[in-house]
Amino acid sequence: MQITTGCARTALALLTVALVTLPAPVAAAPGAEFALTVSPSRLVVEPGQAGDDQHFEVSNGGSAPVQVVVSKRDFAAGQDGTMAMTQNAPYSASNWISVRPGRFALAAGATVRVAVRITVPAAPEPGDHQVALVFLVPSDGTGANIRLNRGIGAPVFITVPGAVDDSTEIAALHAPRFALRGRPVTFTATIRDSGTVHRDFRAGQRLTIGVDGQQVHLPEFTVLRGSDRVVTSTWRDTPTWCSCRAVLSMTRADGTVQHSTVKILIMPVHLILIALAAILVLLAGAWLIRRRYRAQVLYAARTLHPAEDGD
Repeated sequence: MQITTGCARTALALLTVALVTLPAPVAAAPGAEFALTVSPSRLVVEPGQAGDDQHFEVSNGGSAPVQVVVSKRDFAAGQDGTMAMTQNAPYSASNWISVRPGRFALAAGATVRVAVRITVPAAPEPGDHQVALVFLVPSDGTGANIRLNRGIGAPVFITVPGAVDDSTEIAALHAPRFALRGRPVTFTATIRDSGTVHRDFRAGQRLTIGVDGQQVHLPEFTVLRGSDRVVTSTWRDTPTWCSCRAVLSMTRADGTVQHSTVKILIMPVHLILIALAAILVLLAGAWLIRRRYRAQVLYAARTLHPAEDGD
């Protein structure tokens, strides 16, 4: 979100951008004025497909017509899966593509196909190159103090043929070392792409963490070339007591399997406190019994001594 303040008015630009996949289009509420969807949510151009027909379909599910402007933006990958718009990003393909139409009117309920033409330069570096296409609906300029620009960003990945490498590794796996019974445990994994192309962890390639005989699934995600991706997942069905060893496994590009392990101690603190309270009660009772016994012995001794003195 970018906010710019002027002398007489404030301009507010709102851009909805997702790095890997946007959620499936959600049906707009009846009578909703604005509901723009773009399909597919990302475009992956495999080696040798640059000359094929590539396109997006932009649909207006709202009740009002809109003007759509298509622009190209360089972006860098955020660790949380978002796109950070930036200039001169590494592996940029912004100069490789053109779109038609670049600006169009979209009536309510209508769909427009936006063609994407890719022209790969001579002798490009093998591997992924990327750019984001931003489908922006500018403010209508009604003169209000707040102007709202709404849009959707869709990444385009172009893979140049050659010696490509989809090597990834588990850079880190974190979890709390100690947890209470019945409390969920959150795992945080950092996956690093050290190759030349992105890698998807989806469907059958989805990563899981094995712990206490259970499988905790990480969400589906993509890690981009030369970037780190941080993903989290929560283990909710935790046992009463466990000295657990959680293992995240991932198959590398060369077929070997990498394992990352973290240990977690789960304890039923309330049961431990009850046991400690019971022990304290027993100790206190024993102390009281012993004190009463000693008092009785002293009383008997004091009673006995005067009788002996009288004799």
